[in-house]
Amino acid sequence: MRGITLAIVLLLAVPSVTFAQSYGGSGSRANSWDFTLGGIYQDGQKSAGNGGSSLDIKTALGFTMGLDYNLTNKLALGAAFNFLRPDYTAIIVDADDPTSSQRINHTLSQFDFRFKGTFNFLDGPFTPFVELGLGWTNLDSNVAKGPPVTGCWWHPYWGYICQGYYRTFSETDFTYGGSLGLRYEFRGGSFIRADYTVYELDFGGDVANTRLKSINVRYGWRF
Repeated sequence: MRGITLAIVLLLAVPSVTFAQSYGGSGSRANSWDFTLGGIYQDGQKSAGNGGSSLDIKTALGFTMGLDYNLTNKLALGAAFNFLRPDYTAIIVDADDPTSSQRINHTLSQFDFRFKGTFNFLDGPFTPFVELGLGWTNLDSNVAKGPPVTGCWWHPYWGYICQGYYRTFSETDFTYGGSLGLRYEFRGGSFIRADYTVYELDFGGDVANTRLKSINVRYGWRF
């Protein structure tokens, strides 16, 4: 199913080759910046831990933003930020009593930050590209890990204010991976790009790594 979805994305972009001949881009990409905004469809993933614990992250839609600097027409360096809120099911097995377990159904807050390099295969307005990157993913369970903590501060209008908040179970893990996609640039410097991305999420310890697979569609501006 995922392969079919990727094929559809690629086929929809292929007619841009013909269109590019008549519409064209806006000159060289070298020594310019690309700013992009778009959406993500992330596939669901399962990860097994030591002693029978497991994490099942559901499919989700999210938001992505990127900034890249074009060193040449073909090579760019940049960074990307993603935000998603996938539902998940976690099975937590007691290390001291394997017959005791807890099931949690909730929603994650997922933040991705990645540094990446992009290689465009063609100089023109339409080009396939490949990206390689590394970074970090923060997963916040949104499950409280203790009683609320109260913080107080002084507001110049409202006076002394105190408010409680909860600490939650969260962790930040190293990720690495890459993307394969297509880009088409319109006259004036704006462009659209679509890619299929796979990043390895390294939990460390006895927990198996998880592959975050997604399809990303972004609209961008070159300046």
